[in-house]
Amino acid sequence: MSNPLPLVTPAAFRKIMGLFATGVTVVAASEGDEIHGMTANAVTSVSLEPLLVLICVDIRARMNRFLESAGGFSINVLSEDQEALSRYFAGSWKSEGPPEFRFLPWTGGPRLVGCLAAVGCEIDRTIEAGDHRIVLGRVMALHEGDASSRPLLFFGGRYRRLEELEAPVPPEEWSHEAVHIYYDEWSGSSRQTSEEP
Repeated sequence: MSNPLPLVTPAAFRKIMGLFATGVTVVAASEGDEIHGMTANAVTSVSLEPLLVLICVDIRARMNRFLESAGGFSINVLSEDQEALSRYFAGSWKSEGPPEFRFLPWTGGPRLVGCLAAVGCEIDRTIEAGDHRIVLGRVMALHEGDASSRPLLFFGGRYRRLEELEAPVPPEEWSHEAVHIYYDEWSGSSRQTSEEP
């Protein structure tokens, strides 16, 4: 006898999607000297010609105002030693002071110093989709951090780490399948600086 199908509810959907392991990013945009960041794993590569990525933003999130004003954003891929930053920008940081971080002015949006990798984008278009807004970004800049660093992962509602990192796969052997996921959001601000890390 087969198991009955589970009820399709938002809570069940979130639980099931949480079983899809993802990386963790901080998406950042700036308005004047103020920088707004949000922890995001609803980040997907979309196209190689033209180069497009997407992020999904809750329609209630303050990030929407920053995106409209800035016209662009950065996607900063976090390494496993940046879990504190992910918690901070997700609003789940419970310590008294914020962790140390610094953004640099960059193409598309501010780049987080020390990130594993970053993608700078200008907004190509936005699409309303239920309680979220899909933001398509045209890739304008790429940054690769320390290639020996390992990524921060999220699975089953918890942060995870790779126990070991295999030798990198050459880019010509990478798969380019799109992946759709979700994010949590928080706002923070920082002064921009032109210093290099």
